[in-house]
Amino acid sequence: MIKKNPTSVSCSAFALTSFFIAAILIPNSFSLATAQSLVPGIHGMSIVQGVKFTWVIISSDKEVSVNLRYLGNGTSPPVTIVATALTNPNQSNNTQNQSSALTTMGGSQILNAGWTSPNSLTIKIEGNSSLYDADLVTVIASPYTGG
Repeated sequence: MIKKNPTSVSCSAFALTSFFIAAILIPNSFSLATAQSLVPGIHGMSIVQGVKFTWVIISSDKEVSVNLRYLGNGTSPPVTIVATALTNPNQSNNTQNQSSALTTMGGSQILNAGWTSPNSLTIKIEGNSSLYDADLVTVIASPYTGG
């Protein structure tokens, strides 16, 4: 008689289910999105047609600098750029005594319609940690709808 380890079966089922969910939902949810991994741990993604990141860098403890390019015709669209950074204190300090909660930091900028392409801008980041300690930095360009 062959006995199966219930943990390995449930892990395999979870991984397979996660894969199918991602395969179905992600393409349908972000048909315009182009995610770019410009540097390991730093990602830029635009869901604005014709707008893409050419670079994203950490420029100081509390600032992310980005460069956007508009590839479309006519006037560049209004865009909101949101930067988020996640830091896991246990991973960066290698200690087990700290809380396992992630530290989240963030900031944003708005570019009104007609911005010059390419456009370099700096996003100030609010939070209690340094961006140099961040495990993941994500910058997203989305349509600015005003208000």
